This record gives sequence, structure tokens and C-alpha cells, in this order.
Amino acid sequence: MPTRAAFAVAASIAAVSLSPAPAHAEVLKFHAVLDGRYGAEPTGSAATGRAKIRIDTRTRLVSVDLDVQGITVDDLWDKLVAAPIGPIHFHKYATAAGGDSVLALPLPYGPNYRATPKGLHVTMKDYDYAAGAALLKSTLSFDDFVKSMKGGLIVLNVHSDKFNPGEISGLVTAD
Repeated sequence: MPTRAAFAVAASIAAVSLSPAPAHAEVLKFHAVLDGRYGAEPTGSAATGRAKIRIDTRTRLVSVDLDVQGITVDDLWDKLVAAPIGPIHFHKYATAAGGDSVLALPLPYGPNYRATPKGLHVTMKDYDYAAGAALLKSTLSFDDFVKSMKGGLIVLNVHSDKFNPGEISGLVTAD
């Protein structure tokens, strides 16, 4: 006759084997090519940018690696440099070509911005989506942000003193 301890161990093993498997984390990769021809208000700027974006769906962390040529750190919109949201951020547009936008996720100005010989570089590693969205009082949930990224509705904008609405923009697309 099995002991109570043996029965408890067997019951525990059975419970673990019957419980649903945890959701698998997924790391999504995206990119954006920014220029002055894209977005709701094309500027004609000769500046360009390239961004790599990585989203960890389990931890809800976003990483961004952005290189910009033709816009310097000093050219960034002073009003947004001083604001918590910073001069570079993601917008969700009603359509990929423009329309009503919702601020989604900022890249706050700080030590992660650095000057380069031809412009600037921004690196955000493992940035908490909820904390960033809270800076904007964004109504876009993490799940909606990811869905919008996959659906081609997210645009990355670089705001400058010369073009406050955004000097260069680029549609975020999946790798």
C-alpha cells in the first residue's frame, strides 16, 4: 500500500503534467528606414535614418538601435529634448500613410543619445514598454503596440527644431 508521501509526490507530478504549458516568449524583430519623404507631413529633408527594433513579448521590453545622418543632437527639437518624452518616438497612425496619430512609445532624451560624425545614434536596450508609454499617457497597450507593429501602423519619427512635426519618419516593418 503506497504511503501518503508517495501519493502526494504522484499527485504533484500528475498536476504538473496536466497544467497548461507556459506561453513561449517570442522575440520579434523589426526595422525602419527613415527619410523626409515619408509620413503625414513629408519635409523633403535630406536626412536619413535606419532603426533596428527588437520586442520581447514575454518581458514586454523593447530595444531600439537607431542611426541618423543629417540631423545632429543639437538639431533635435529643444522643446522635446527638455520634455520627458524626448524628440524621437513611435506613433501609431490610423493608416500606414498617415491619418490621426496616437503617441505610442518615446525614446526619452538622455545618455542613450550620442553624437556621431554624420548625425546621431540612439540605443535603448530592454526598455520597459509600460514605463515608456506611461510617460506619454499612451492609451496603446503593449499587445496593441505589437499588433500595430505587425500590421504596419507604427511609424518612428525624429523631431527637430527645423521640422517640429517630424523631420524624418519611417514605417516600422517586420524583418
